[in-house]
Amino acid sequence: MIIFPLRKDTSGVNFVLEYILTFMIASVLFSIMLLMANGLFIQGPTTTVSEVQYTDIGNDLTAKIIDTYLVAPTSPDQGNVSTEFEIPTSVAGDSYYANVEPSSNSWDPWDKEVVVNSASTGVSITNTLNGVNSTIPVNGNTSSSYLIHKIWYSS
Repeated sequence: MIIFPLRKDTSGVNFVLEYILTFMIASVLFSIMLLMANGLFIQGPTTTVSEVQYTDIGNDLTAKIIDTYLVAPTSPDQGNVSTEFEIPTSVAGDSYYANVEPSSNSWDPWDKEVVVNSASTGVSITNTLNGVNSTIPVNGNTSSSYLIHKIWYSS
């Protein structure tokens, strides 16, 4: 029977060399996991929280615009309506914009939408104004970094 020289060597690896190899392999694996964790544990929840908060802000702005529409005089020269409102200055640490834009629905040219979006996260949420623009024109925009946010109507 032929015994190879590798099978005769039973001394194994030096303890120091074993520790260094184990530490190097573990640190490489940990570094890879740390790089992957940014998308999983930071970006994912930030995007989810932003979407929910932007939806809430869009619903709030839509409700305020519709409330102003309900009390606004429809006849010319009947008066003015104005209201100030507050919105959060940041969502997930980022500022955002709220715009009133034409609806993305091609079947309803009178409808407009409140679009809340952030350039830094790329999240954009739309809320319809349900045809308010057909009787009273609605336009405008605001940024979360502005101190005063106002809705006004002059007949």
